[in-house]
Parts: sequence; structure tokens; C-alpha cells
Amino acid sequence: MKIYMLGCVDFDSLLVLQERAVQELRRAQNETAVLFICEHPPLITVGREGSHAQLSGSYQELKAGQIEVRWVNRGGGAILHTPGQLAVYPVLPLKQLGIGVQDYLSRLEQAIIAMAAEQGVEAQVQPGSTGISSRCGQFACLGAAIKSWISYYGFYINVSPDMKLLRLIDSNRYDHRLTSLSATLTREASMSSVRESIVRNLVSRFGYRDTPIFTRHPLLNRVKKKVYVHT
Repeated sequence: MKIYMLGCVDFDSLLVLQERAVQELRRAQNETAVLFICEHPPLITVGREGSHAQLSGSYQELKAGQIEVRWVNRGGGAILHTPGQLAVYPVLPLKQLGIGVQDYLSRLEQAIIAMAAEQGVEAQVQPGSTGISSRCGQFACLGAAIKSWISYYGFYINVSPDMKLLRLIDSNRYDHRLTSLSATLTREASMSSVRESIVRNLVSRFGYRDTPIFTRHPLLNRVKKKVYVHT
């Protein structure tokens, strides 16, 4: 499993990297996998189960805040991406690994729960939803997709995002309050600690041993973007 521990990367660039990885895995027909770990500049994406009703602000307000809204082909509903949120994209050959869809999703959930426990947060999956919650609300959610039995997209963990930005999402379609690990702990959660823990737990649950780590990608497009939120 090649692991790319990247910084703040624009959403479109990560989508291109995932699509290329899917093509490479399809050609390879073996158990090789890729894991992308990054953060995104502020953006709202809406998955197949989302709707306009999840956006608490009007499109004009979002545009004034320079925050784009995108409809994407993944599971889950509306998700607010921003620095301080860890985006995790496992590109795995599920057929070669002998893993079904529900088993795959369950392993992702258990990796998040194990990571949270290491941070001192008791977490659980909300029945019938794509979210993982603590006593303070939902701090992580799945937004996975599968193409030709190869996984892409993945899940998102609110580590220490700007809580004012989270208000741009009207909770979620399951009516679970959105929060972060930092808010749950009432102290700043360590992004590096969360990142290391989630990688270790994912590698363990999918049985990989050879895991070279890279901190950059030749196709990477790094961006910086100011966002103005009206409060």
C-alpha cells in the first residue's frame, strides 16, 4: 500500500489522483493499494444521498463566502470540507482482497472508532447512517464509492476545523449535530496524531505490511485560499 501523506490539496487534484490510481489498480489486477491523506480548502460536496435541504445558507451567501458547492458521485450527503478536517481516500482492489461492500465500510468505521479511542474519545456508528459520533455529536462520516470493485473517495474526520464553517451544513440528513474531536475533548486535537493513528488502523484492518510513505505527489496541485464567512 502506497501512502501519500499530503498537505492541503484542492479537491479536483485529489479526484484526478484517485482516478489515476483506480486505472492503475484495474490494470495491475493484484493486491496493490493506494491511500491518500490530506486536507482541503473550504468546499461543500453533496453525495448521492444529499439534497439542497442540507445547505443552511443560500447559494448567494455561499458564493459571497467564496465557498463552492459541488454534487459528486459518492455515498453520503452534504459534507463541508475545510482545513482542520482530515480527508482519507483508500483506493483498494476489493475483489483481489476478497472484501465485500459492507465488510469494507465496516472496516472503515472500525478504524475511525479505534483512532478516536486512542485520542480519548468514545465513539460509535449511528445506526442507519454514514456518521460516527461521540457524546457531542457526529465528528466523522463516510463518503465512499466503488468502481469496478475498486474503492475510492472514503471518509472525513473533523479534527479541529473552524466550527463557524460547520454551520453552513444544516446538521445532516440524519439530524445528528456536527462537531469535532477538538470540541469533544475541549482541547486542541493533534492532527499529526490523528493522521498517524488512522493510517495505522487502516493498514492493520486491511492486512498490509509493505507501506511506503510519500509526502508529495508529482501531479499534486497545492493551493491557498482565503474564505470569508459572514457571522
